Amino acid sequence: MAGPGTDEGVLDVLVLGAGFGGLHSLYRLREMGFRVLAVEAAPEVGGAWYWNRYPGARCDVESLVYCYTFSPILDAEWRWSERYAARDEIVRYLRWVSERLDLRKDIRFDARLTKAHFDKEARLWHFETEGGARYKARHFLSAAGPITTPIMPAIPGLADFKGEIIHTARWPETGPDFAGKRVGVIGTGSSATQAIPIIAEQCEHLTVFIRTPNFYSPANNRPLTDADYAWWTENREKTRQRLQLGHRWGGGDIMLADEINDIMFRASTDFSPEDRRAVYEARYANGGGVIGWAFADAMINPAANEEAGDFLREKVRDVIEDPVVADKMTPRGFAYGTKRVTVGTGFPETFNRANVDLIDVKATPIERFTERGAIIGEEELPFDILITASGFDALTGALTVIDVRGEDGKSLKEAWADGPHTYLGIGVHGFPNLYMIGGPGSPSVLTNVVMTNEMQVEWIARLIKHIADSGHSRCEVTTEAEDAWTQKVNDLVKGNLWETADSWYVGANVPGKPRAILAYVGGYTRYKKECEEISDAGYRGFAFS
Repeated sequence: MAGPGTDEGVLDVLVLGAGFGGLHSLYRLREMGFRVLAVEAAPEVGGAWYWNRYPGARCDVESLVYCYTFSPILDAEWRWSERYAARDEIVRYLRWVSERLDLRKDIRFDARLTKAHFDKEARLWHFETEGGARYKARHFLSAAGPITTPIMPAIPGLADFKGEIIHTARWPETGPDFAGKRVGVIGTGSSATQAIPIIAEQCEHLTVFIRTPNFYSPANNRPLTDADYAWWTENREKTRQRLQLGHRWGGGDIMLADEINDIMFRASTDFSPEDRRAVYEARYANGGGVIGWAFADAMINPAANEEAGDFLREKVRDVIEDPVVADKMTPRGFAYGTKRVTVGTGFPETFNRANVDLIDVKATPIERFTERGAIIGEEELPFDILITASGFDALTGALTVIDVRGEDGKSLKEAWADGPHTYLGIGVHGFPNLYMIGGPGSPSVLTNVVMTNEMQVEWIARLIKHIADSGHSRCEVTTEAEDAWTQKVNDLVKGNLWETADSWYVGANVPGKPRAILAYVGGYTRYKKECEEISDAGYRGFAFS
């Protein structure tokens, strides 16, 4: 086959992104014989991990299960150094994958996609990058990632601040020197949880602005040993199977004893309060972000959820010495798990330091920023560096920031104006030959993302091959299928705790974004089964021509 096309050629598939999903897609489609090219905004592979270079950036899923399984070569040759891999090691891993599988020749780096328009007559997607490169492809596969589009806090006067402003998801390659500096951090989500302890150790003074404290679990990170890898060799397949069956994302507990791990498939009411407490303590001592998911009814039984929440609230009060600060750091008003649980090292302990202040912006809001700092009440707090750990336009933002237009010229942003509508979280009506990995309406961020990505990549690749083998050039989601799936995604949250909180899981962190559940909450196994039933039925819900 001819090599990847540019202005003069036509690709079979253009892949957006060179993170976990993009690299796997490029490999699988190329192995099937398709002409495929990946475009990546960054100068290197890594996806979201490339950009998130903030101090302490680290995965909150254990490295042994946050990696590819589709290739026996990769599975056998790579060895992680820590239980929870740091950002730099994850990027090294993905670079190694890109080299080991000879993928780099088919990736265009520094190629930020700005336009993707479907030509109805030619049945082709037309693409344009920020640098002016143009491509044409029969199929468009987005592996842009669910949390890649950062948002800034909407605070008056922020643009007037003359000090350095850094979003954690756009950290400069050469980070700032915090020595002798007055630093402010806005936010206490996952990124801030990891960065704050390190910044506090280096700066003169740190002020943390908190709005809603999150449930927090210690990572208890450590180096992986030969004994760990001997255990992994023996338990790899059993562990992966358990993670697929689990009701929530995998990580933080894979080396726990089977009798503790298997309890997550049973209801909390099967156990006495003393036994439940022992399970929580065992998980807490082991570390990781799934302590509160110890039982199968965590998201449907308010009493079970509250018990897990109370356990973690108690741990906050045990660690933080000042009861006023501890109270500010205690999560309340929402159920455990309805906001992303943060995982870190030494985070609550940081607020025992003399050079760290905590300001509750609900009680004392930031009125505005000035050239020198922030006005709180009648006081101006000066800062040299301001760090915004203010999150992302999750799941939809990665595509709506691009001018993606379907066959009738309607943009994807317009199509999702009242909330995302998809089929399987993979396709969108009116946008033929467009496929998404980790898109809205799929399990995405509510599972081990790498595991779910792998399943979606293989499923989409088979769909594209089915189209080609059948002699078709067009694949479109039917209106009926999209409506039914979107309704199913919305119905799954009814009657359980997912629908009770305002979080980025429902888009509540982005002003003006419609409130709707963004991910399929039915779990990996159920989702995979539904996808397989659809493909076994000749890809029911897709129209081919």
